[in-house]
Amino acid sequence: MNSKEKTLPLASGEENSRITRQVLAWLNRFPGLPVPLVDFEMLVPDQAGMAITVPQGAAIRKRYILGGHQGEFSFALVYRLKPESPDARLEAVERLDKLGDHAAASRPDIGPEARALGTEVTARATLAARYENGDEDYQILLKLLYEVI
Repeated sequence: MNSKEKTLPLASGEENSRITRQVLAWLNRFPGLPVPLVDFEMLVPDQAGMAITVPQGAAIRKRYILGGHQGEFSFALVYRLKPESPDARLEAVERLDKLGDHAAASRPDIGPEARALGTEVTARATLAARYENGDEDYQILLKLLYEVI
């Protein structure tokens, strides 16, 4: 972290949990998912899958004088597969990038007490991990900006 960056205060556990659930439901409605269901932080060895991970959770960017705040929810979308060729690896990256572009062009419904301002891709898809059994994890990093009313 450089000297100009500061750590944002975390939002409440309740807010983080609510947004996590809403984002997961939103991701599971995306067209063209390469798997039947996006899971939460759970990928099984030797089985293609997709999951979101939330390393930090929801954070407060700015507090409003009259109450409420602007927040950000950073998350990763991880795609596990056992690629059979270099082309399969490239397709995994392309699928994640396409999902990231779709996310950036849409907004999730995050409940009656909050509204999504937008989603942005903060890092394009890349190889995140390679395992001895041949599984590979690819990930894309995203950030949801939202407002608590």
